[in-house]
Amino acid sequence: SHRSHTRLVARRKRRGRPRATMTGAFWFWMLIFVIGIALVFCVVVHLVTLTDLESDYINPVDATERLNKFLIPEYVVHTSITVLFLLTLNFIPFLANSLLVAWHAKRFAERQHLLDATSIYPSLAERKKQSNIKLGFYCIMFFYYMYRMVYALVRSRWTPVKINFN
Repeated sequence: SHRSHTRLVARRKRRGRPRATMTGAFWFWMLIFVIGIALVFCVVVHLVTLTDLESDYINPVDATERLNKFLIPEYVVHTSITVLFLLTLNFIPFLANSLLVAWHAKRFAERQHLLDATSIYPSLAERKKQSNIKLGFYCIMFFYYMYRMVYALVRSRWTPVKINFN
């Protein structure tokens, strides 16, 4: 009942037991983890579309429209989390991600980032290879983000609340 709950809360306060709290570091890494899932999804869509194009399940115009729709958002999101890593002084993920951001910036500056329906077939094998490398990178970073999220959760002294049903 309400009285027993009030007594339980008062008893916990007297013992000095830490309350169930999650730090800002946990929420930061949780956000990065979710963004990592989105980046992996973008690359998987890219690979599936390129494979469908290679197998003639989709025409080049539809394929390039679908692929180009994901490229700029992927670049923006990936660049944003890289800047976020720099601002929060997380140098290991910043350095790892800055390499791919530099490659994206180079492709963007040279206008090679968007696909053209008339010239996609000659570059199909190269695009698939690039997408496979990006998928590997994003998967490695995904597991790093998950590790950091769990580490932040454990460090925040999060303790589950024990419920007594007596």
